[in-house]
Amino acid sequence: MQQPIKTATPTDLAIRFRALADQWRRETGPLSSSSKIAAHPAYQEIIGMGPAALPLILRELREHGDHWFAALRAISGENPVPKEYAGRIPKIAELWLEWGREKGYID
Repeated sequence: MQQPIKTATPTDLAIRFRALADQWRRETGPLSSSSKIAAHPAYQEIIGMGPAALPLILRELREHGDHWFAALRAISGENPVPKEYAGRIPKIAELWLEWGREKGYID
């Protein structure tokens, strides 16, 4: 008899996200290449969590900043940042947080 597939609870996802985010931050801290930062296995695993990770990423962005923009684009398929804001990290973060509030991912 096959075992039923266990679905991850929101708490399970939050715990897994925190562990992955901490690992990613610890292991990419000295890197300056945004492509290497986004290619890290923990970051890719967070992307693999799909839309359930969006509120977690947006909260993390709001509280700690960091390079979450590639993950947000990959998961959402959207980019609320006009090209003229390229490289302006605080403004990019502000626009993503505004997007998250409009979509109901964060308050």
